[in-house]
Amino acid sequence: MINEINLNVTVPETGLCISQMQPFVELVGSEPYRWQQDKKSQQLDRISRFMNIAMGFDDTGKSHFTVLPEYSIPGIEGIEKVNQFLTDVSWASETIVIGGVDGLSKNEYTTICNNTISIVSPDNAPNQIADGKWINCCITWVKDRNGDVRRWIQPKLSPSWSERRITHSEMFCGRSVNLFTIKFTNNTECKFFSLICFDWIGAINGAGNGVFEVLNKINQLWQASNSKKDINLVFVLQCNDEPNHRNFLENACNYFEDRRTNPFITRDQSILLFMNTAGLDKPGKTSRYGFSSLIASPLSPFDNNNCCPLCFSSDTTKLRNSDNLGRCEEALFRENGACFHLFNFRPPSFIPTNPGNRCLFLDEAKVYSIDDGIDDPRVPGGPVAASIKWVNDEIDTIEPITLRIQNYHVQREVNQSHENLSKEIRKVTAEHLCKYVQYSYCKYTNSDDKIVPVIHFVDKWDDGEKVGLQTVIKTLSIIGTCNTLNISGATGHSTMTIGTNVIDIIVVHGGKDHKECLEYGKKFLPSPARYAIVITKDLEDTLLDAKTDRSILNNQEPFSERGPNITNPDDRFIHRGYQNIKECYRGATSVDNLKEQLARLLGV
Repeated sequence: MINEINLNVTVPETGLCISQMQPFVELVGSEPYRWQQDKKSQQLDRISRFMNIAMGFDDTGKSHFTVLPEYSIPGIEGIEKVNQFLTDVSWASETIVIGGVDGLSKNEYTTICNNTISIVSPDNAPNQIADGKWINCCITWVKDRNGDVRRWIQPKLSPSWSERRITHSEMFCGRSVNLFTIKFTNNTECKFFSLICFDWIGAINGAGNGVFEVLNKINQLWQASNSKKDINLVFVLQCNDEPNHRNFLENACNYFEDRRTNPFITRDQSILLFMNTAGLDKPGKTSRYGFSSLIASPLSPFDNNNCCPLCFSSDTTKLRNSDNLGRCEEALFRENGACFHLFNFRPPSFIPTNPGNRCLFLDEAKVYSIDDGIDDPRVPGGPVAASIKWVNDEIDTIEPITLRIQNYHVQREVNQSHENLSKEIRKVTAEHLCKYVQYSYCKYTNSDDKIVPVIHFVDKWDDGEKVGLQTVIKTLSIIGTCNTLNISGATGHSTMTIGTNVIDIIVVHGGKDHKECLEYGKKFLPSPARYAIVITKDLEDTLLDAKTDRSILNNQEPFSERGPNITNPDDRFIHRGYQNIKECYRGATSVDNLKEQLARLLGV
């Protein structure tokens, strides 16, 4: 059953502001699936923080749509928390909040349905629910132009496998979907509806294929009145551990590409909003949960080619490890850990298709921390460059060299050096981090026999870039145990200060041999007035047979007096191998002994 609802709400066609909470949801292990009792209070506080941030989205103090995914709202207490915000005069009128509630008992569901501001379809009324069943529902709150607040309650239509795999209680399957109509400021209609996770792909009332069964019912309504209409927005509230499952993505593709069925529904200018919960309780990288995104038709006017925008990716095949979205346009949020996403975009039907109006999918995107006081560059309360997200995620996973090669004489000090170095790298600028990765990987070189990738396309970075960053950090953590290193102001990967002398350090991997790595690294150290150490790791990860009796500070022209020998540009470079650095660590009997070995090897 489709419930068509007209709302007294107008939103600008020039851009919609949307706020999404992406919490790490911690539920009990059996149905009805509720928030763990000892986690509930913190989640209620996070909802307050989220609503306050959403309330100050832009100069108007308005988030047109505020979204909390499936299971995000802890029961009646959480529902009342949201009510308090919407009924307060500080919350703007003509706004909509869509939130997923955790498992409710029949009595709890009856309580919220009986509230004077609640509206529920007769098919989903409490008297239609058998005793002993529980309800997973979403609520759509509306604060209209007059400031009046109402809420529509919609139970989930199709249980997921975990909700079907019962031990003692069944989930009630909803029987209707609310289809809302609001207006844009140019007086055209904007239609939207919401589904809860598995509703997108699951069997609904024993028939159909998820969203297509819903579309079929809408199509029947509009066909009966001989009226062809647009659907502008579809919100899919998820608590989905497999957001990249082919069924979810293929249904998204088919939503736009299937033109044979449901001909009275126009979808070319529609936007799908998959709003998922987090895969981690903090910012980071995970393949489960997360992957919140907006998906548009291949015919939409967004121009997402050859770019790497802030906060989201438009080239998502590698991130998803899937091409099941086909030709669809997408804005995929890179942050899959706990956070808040705030973004705005122009509805595609109002973007002129001419060269002067080329635009990205999202006009603006910001990422906020889910708690106060979190110091992490991935959730700054503003835009996040792809290189900052990528490098910080990789640093989370890079193990100290001491875990693979144990040396109890210096292990504690090298571990501390690794930690200090990682903290410093996290602080540097997005541009510097792009160069940091570029310098470390011999792939980014001029060649006649291959296409050279552009380093700024961070969403294409792969294992080579990962090994490069890993090699840099492990190398510098050993050197930094005994020497003062500077990361942020370095021309290469670091500078090292010896007395009054500053020496550049660059670490390169990925060349067919050490010589190729050396030549690659040298071109990034243009200053002829300073000495430099180039540390290389070839494809075979071999030792470098190099003399260790040369002092970088005592050449034909002493560095302390005149700098490097300008008649021989290569005289300023010391070339050493990554494996040779590791051997110094492996054989060290003390920090002083490690320092002596490194000084002899590096010529300092």
